[in-house]
Amino acid sequence: MDIPEGANQLEDVIISPEATIAEAITRLDRAGTGALVLCTGNRKLFGLLTDGDVRRAIMRSASLDEPCGTIANQSPVVLFEPFMPSEALHLMNRYDIDHLPVLNAEWELKCFLKRKDLLGEDGFEAGVRERLESVIIPPETTVSDAIALLDKAGTGALVLCSDGRRLEGLLTDGDIRRAILRGTLMESPCADIACRNPVTAPSSISSRDSLRIMNLHDINQLPLIDEGGAVVELRLRRDLVAEDLADLPAVVMAGGYGKRLLPLTERVPKPMLPVGDRPLLELTIEQLRRCGIREVNLTTHYLPESIMDHFGDGGQFGVKLNYVKEDNPLGTAGGLRLMNKPDRPFLVINGDILTGVSFQEMLRYHRKHCADITVGVRKYEVHVPFGVVQCDDVKVTQLQEKPSLTFFINAGLYLLEPSVYEFIPEGQHFDMTDLIQKLLDAGRMVVSFPIVEYWLDIGKHADYEKAQEDVRNGKL
Repeated sequence: MDIPEGANQLEDVIISPEATIAEAITRLDRAGTGALVLCTGNRKLFGLLTDGDVRRAIMRSASLDEPCGTIANQSPVVLFEPFMPSEALHLMNRYDIDHLPVLNAEWELKCFLKRKDLLGEDGFEAGVRERLESVIIPPETTVSDAIALLDKAGTGALVLCSDGRRLEGLLTDGDIRRAILRGTLMESPCADIACRNPVTAPSSISSRDSLRIMNLHDINQLPLIDEGGAVVELRLRRDLVAEDLADLPAVVMAGGYGKRLLPLTERVPKPMLPVGDRPLLELTIEQLRRCGIREVNLTTHYLPESIMDHFGDGGQFGVKLNYVKEDNPLGTAGGLRLMNKPDRPFLVINGDILTGVSFQEMLRYHRKHCADITVGVRKYEVHVPFGVVQCDDVKVTQLQEKPSLTFFINAGLYLLEPSVYEFIPEGQHFDMTDLIQKLLDAGRMVVSFPIVEYWLDIGKHADYEKAQEDVRNGKL
């Protein structure tokens, strides 16, 4: 990835939070960037100070001798390495911002992007080309390989092309999830499950007309074709219109004892166990924030003070945190009744799982199927080490040698409509499985969402050790 020219001239834009507003004004004038990045030691991000922040402070008659950290945005929108220019521009367009700090996993500033740099040939256009290279695959690519490539690309679709980039089909996230539910073999060619005649548009089409076509056909990806029939761009609806995950609240169930992880959980609640150099719950909150979710509710019971002391109001972690304390354990759904009834769909996630699932795709899936509740499921195979004999009374009808049995297990992620709130009893122990059964009995729409991304339930010591290894190896 080529970083736009000037993006790494960090010394010009870094200032200490203790510097005065007057000093910040002088630095802003000299830098000419319209914003400064406030950093503590080792370039650790503290906040972002824009020209607008300074002007508003002056209008409030703030003293120019005050530390500039008092008027800065301490929870700015940020981007983490690695990234593509198109991803950075999407974030800036989505939040209507002109400056974007880029951080590493330790929240250290690595570069500083300006929207005007990304709009040039060396920025956005380079990102478009880079995106296309990451999504083109031959039709014979296996479903298994396509899943890995789709997860890495983050576009929600891959473009099937023959020689000369001639379009052979479009494989979307939804195509893969539907194939998994049908039991399609992972070794099958992805051409078998892709749309072979997708909606396309000429390469000369405007952004406005692209969005009109995508809205008309309710699609999120649009391949653009040149006069010779070759794919030249994969245009995404999210590039053209802001997604609304900022309006999706999340609930993280963080009240469990973690008895199977004793003695590790004797003095530490399971969600606060360190995975790498940070608590498990911090990794979950970071993923929610990266997806655009800003309102997070935590249900707590066992050792809640350790969670509250670490996260506070969530501002340091880029979210707004609300705590829902269960005086008695209420199960994986009962604690929801302690919250005010939501007025929009909400995400519920168990506090003991690690996953790279796309919450955007899950929300689209939920809406497309008009679900009352969408249940994240994970494909799980059991290998029987013996020959299996099937019988009809005394008669043997079939023999299978060491078969593999496939199931879909509950992955601990759910999207719920506000209407399901009424199905949860007040003050009673009530699990999410009880809620799902109650909805099924009432004839409500319950749908499954297959998780093909990284997923791990940290329930036992072996799982915890695997989580440590996976984080070290960068799998999440």
